[in-house]
Amino acid sequence: MLSGNLFWCLALFFLSNGVFTLTQRDGSQDLIQQFVRQPLPEIEGPASTTSSTSTAKLIPYVIVVEQSATREQIRDLNNKLSTEAAPGSLEAKTSKRTGLVVFFKADISSAQADAIEKLPGVGAITPDSSPDEEQPPTPSAPQSSARPSLTPRQLFGKGRSKSPLTDVRNPADVRLQMPAAIELNVISQPPGSVRAENLPGFAYAAEAGKGVTIYVIDTGANIESPEWKNMKGSKSFIYTPGVEESETDPEGHGSCIASKVTGRLFGTAKDANIVMVKIHHKEKGLASTFSALVEISNDVYEKGIQGKAVVNLSLGKYLTKKQKSSVTAYRLLLATVMNEDIVIVTASGNARRDGFNKLSDYPALFSRTTNIIVVGAVEEDGSRSPYSQGTAKELTTSAPGEVTCASAKSSTTWARKVGTSFAVPAVVGVIAVWLSQDEHAARLQIPGKVAANVKAMVKEFSYPRIKRGPPVIWNGIDPRGLACESPRRPGDAGSGCRVTVDPPASARPPRPPKPQWSDNPQGFQRVFEEDGVIGHSYVDSWDSSEFDVKGSIEQWCLDRCTGKCASVFIYRILQFKNGKYNEDYFCSTYVNRYTMLERDIERGTERH
Repeated sequence: MLSGNLFWCLALFFLSNGVFTLTQRDGSQDLIQQFVRQPLPEIEGPASTTSSTSTAKLIPYVIVVEQSATREQIRDLNNKLSTEAAPGSLEAKTSKRTGLVVFFKADISSAQADAIEKLPGVGAITPDSSPDEEQPPTPSAPQSSARPSLTPRQLFGKGRSKSPLTDVRNPADVRLQMPAAIELNVISQPPGSVRAENLPGFAYAAEAGKGVTIYVIDTGANIESPEWKNMKGSKSFIYTPGVEESETDPEGHGSCIASKVTGRLFGTAKDANIVMVKIHHKEKGLASTFSALVEISNDVYEKGIQGKAVVNLSLGKYLTKKQKSSVTAYRLLLATVMNEDIVIVTASGNARRDGFNKLSDYPALFSRTTNIIVVGAVEEDGSRSPYSQGTAKELTTSAPGEVTCASAKSSTTWARKVGTSFAVPAVVGVIAVWLSQDEHAARLQIPGKVAANVKAMVKEFSYPRIKRGPPVIWNGIDPRGLACESPRRPGDAGSGCRVTVDPPASARPPRPPKPQWSDNPQGFQRVFEEDGVIGHSYVDSWDSSEFDVKGSIEQWCLDRCTGKCASVFIYRILQFKNGKYNEDYFCSTYVNRYTMLERDIERGTERH
């Protein structure tokens, strides 16, 4: 039985499971899963009318300095802004690498902005506000209530029948997380392999991103989550101007992203360092994002980690045609950062259901003119997610967009999130691991070309999981034929693994019989039993190998159901090793009797 989307699967190891529901208790709160869709691009209202005096109104502007600007030109610009800007409004963000201002923010009039734009050393000037004069562009296709095709044959070419990726071989030292979320299995799903849920787990290079820093520009993180607490690399926060300087996540967005990059359960770069760059999620302008990029540039310079830094920028922004100056400023700043050998990865957007098949947000729209990496979302089978924007020419790659990850509010439950934002961190983590591997250094670590080289490698290591589906990222590791040093507890980060060849079935001892479960044990009722599936999103979980269990495994598990517990899920892992079968049981408890069953029974039936 699987919760969510065929979540954790141990192919070849599971034999039998059982779910028991306590009939006299019924949890009234669903604390296990949170299905949260990414907000779609803001749709602005009709054009507003302004008086003739509005041109004299002082509003915030961002003035981006040209990369080639001299110290004297920047000084003159600063002097002019000091005399013309509203008192107390002038701010400057300075590069620690050059000692020069990267951009100014000041409250000035539109007439003053026009004059300043003509000054030497000014790269771009734009109002730091949300568009309020123009509707979003007309969708590329008429809007329809019909669900878009999950595999748009008109967009993505035929799947490669003979991919050069089949020649890729595993490095000498790899790890296997077993079991793992299916969206992680997809990342280490090699060409020509079985379905992701039938792979033994998530395999990754042993370097695991060590020595690489991932910067997450987002709303913060829940530091009480076990995903955050158990991260192996260093963890820190950077705060942009005006944001609350607290290690929290008021919006619930950044916590999930963080766990998907470096989390022990859900991350793809488990040993990388992480820096949360906290910004105002709902800020209408670009100054907060610009500040975040400069702060990242400064941090990379101070730490001397050029070529070892990746930025997760999942938050996009819609800009109108009348905000051409904003587009210019954004592109200029992004190019400056990427030229410093900092890789930037962003989301494609979630507005496809509203008729926006092509990209509509920035910075994703820079995909064809810069080295920014743009990630779309796919379902677990590799088909394009119905909300995911971007054509084959616009996207760099795709990754699963429906994920399980850390919750922003709870330290005991996980969240379930949906959107292209949550596809991005999987790719960010893969890149971090590549940058940590010596075997890729000659190809990737070329000063001034790291961002371009990484983007090319992402494209090369992406292939369609289904016929005519979009290319999906692959980390280059094959989990098939891997044997870990010891059986792993679900969610463990993995241990050193080696290729192994099992003895023929004829040489093995008889397989232990399937466990027998009671129909109505002590007030509980058995409601589901099926082979080959595993539960998740539990309140708590226990491993029988850590207990001296005397007597019935069933009774041992039922005894764990206390307090608000309303149901339990028992499953057995049967692993053949060193000439014998090892039996291990896991018991998970839940506060809601139907938390798993609604989708799990349907999904389980589909799989068989």
